Amino acid sequence: MHKTYTLCVVAFLMLAGQARAQTPLNHPKKHYVDSLNRYYQQAELPLYLHISHTPDGKSTPLAPNDQPQIKPIYLDGHGKHTLKHVDGLHQTEDKFRIYADGIAPISTASFLNATRYNVAGKQYYGQNLLLNLSTKDEMSGIESLYQSLNGEAYTRYLQPVRFDKEGTYTHRFYAVDNVGNVETVKSYDFVVDNTPPATYHHIIGISEASIISTSTKIYLTPTDSLSGLARTFYRMNNEPEKNYTARNLIPFSYLPDGDHTLTYYSIDNVENKEKEKTVSFYLDKTSPIMSADILGDRFIVDGKVYFSGRTKLKLTAVDNKSGIKEIRYAIDNQEYVAYSDPFYLPSQSGLHIIRYYALDQMGNQGVGNTDQTVDEFLHNVGQVYVDLTGPVLNYQYGGAIFQKGDTMYVSSQSRVQLSAFDPESGLQKITYSLDGAQEETPYQGVFTIPQEGAHKIEFYGYDNVNNRNVRNFSLMVDNKGPEIYPSFSNSPTRKEDVPVYPSYATLFLAATDMHTGLEQIYYQISGEAEYPYTGMIRGFKKNKVYNIKIRAVDLLGNQSERTINFKTDKY
Repeated sequence: MHKTYTLCVVAFLMLAGQARAQTPLNHPKKHYVDSLNRYYQQAELPLYLHISHTPDGKSTPLAPNDQPQIKPIYLDGHGKHTLKHVDGLHQTEDKFRIYADGIAPISTASFLNATRYNVAGKQYYGQNLLLNLSTKDEMSGIESLYQSLNGEAYTRYLQPVRFDKEGTYTHRFYAVDNVGNVETVKSYDFVVDNTPPATYHHIIGISEASIISTSTKIYLTPTDSLSGLARTFYRMNNEPEKNYTARNLIPFSYLPDGDHTLTYYSIDNVENKEKEKTVSFYLDKTSPIMSADILGDRFIVDGKVYFSGRTKLKLTAVDNKSGIKEIRYAIDNQEYVAYSDPFYLPSQSGLHIIRYYALDQMGNQGVGNTDQTVDEFLHNVGQVYVDLTGPVLNYQYGGAIFQKGDTMYVSSQSRVQLSAFDPESGLQKITYSLDGAQEETPYQGVFTIPQEGAHKIEFYGYDNVNNRNVRNFSLMVDNKGPEIYPSFSNSPTRKEDVPVYPSYATLFLAATDMHTGLEQIYYQISGEAEYPYTGMIRGFKKNKVYNIKIRAVDLLGNQSERTINFKTDKY
């Protein structure tokens, strides 16, 4: 007979409690069946056995030792427990596992996206703090994760908590598994600090209109009410930032006279950065202040200042306090004299030294010593060179030229080159005009003159202080080649489509040039090679048509051509 056994396990769990703030919720101990029909129960619960001969029939509780009293079974702690049945009829062995879960879940908290700082056991976090909880369970799995913030009732944890508001927080949390094991509550106390530090500057000795002297003192006092001050930075103008040490003075005496800006800010221990603050001031280190303005031509090269004879020097002094009483100056080794108006430098080429200083109403001065040496307070123009002469000019030709008496002949291909040199302030530019043109043309390199005939070129050199020299020259442009004259020793015997000459006739070539003269005549007979003409041309064959190409070149390379056609007779 076939027997069927069904093992039913029933768990009962009773736990009473009342949910209160900061107290975990009531989580009864229980059993749990997962999707694979595995049976889990809280390890401390009793276990009762029921049996039935059908899978879904009414079960009957089993009592131990054939006694009428039904008793529970208590599992011996956390772990896997097995009820085993050996089926001798079918030669099988069946194992029925019971998972006794007696260990609560383990949960952890992660603090993300914010700077952390711990001091004296107190935890601080900066802006954008995100708190994330995670949990795991060894056996039956997690039923839920709970949290409580600042003593509020526990609620289910669904997503990370963002802390946008500054303040002190207590965060508690725990997890419950699927059979009612409750994790011991974990708690974190921390402070969210979103407020940057506050820094203040202090200036001792400030004068009216924020003018300070080198004796003035500047220092900073930074404060932070929560996580505490980490660092303070400052910079002068656009200099690199420097770390400020509390209550130390900020150095600034190295700065030059004028307007300056001190920028500063602080950062706390969780990286809250204070908005930059600035204070502007004027540092007055010397008085009075002088300047020299050059009125007219000037040029500076290699540290040397060049003036022309038309240049004046204007001296100006300003004082930010009592005002100017007088300005005095000296040229070379002369005595100091009072300055009133812009003055010319000596009308003598060469190097000059100008010294000058000013007195304010209180007698302060940028002073030169009695021996007229220059110290750091004397505004010295330095070595000034007076340049009274213009550049030295020259010209030359490139290409074919021909000199005949006082006249220079060039062709339209000949190049004219202008040059200038100035040993003092240096060459500024060269210009020229052609045939009396009023407007000067900037010289940008060699040029040619294509127009036939006589021409006059006037050119100018300017130095760097606008002294000018001028020079001119004349030339004749010859663009025409020689006039070619061919002639035969005999007259034509007759005229057909071309003249007919005896075969023993001799051809003579000649050419004239009205300007430079003939250099060479060349000829080419009926497409053959070209030869220089050196004498008479003879030896023509009888009864033949000839085509002779003649080319003449003058002494400038100008060319002209002429072609003659004729026949030879039968004799």
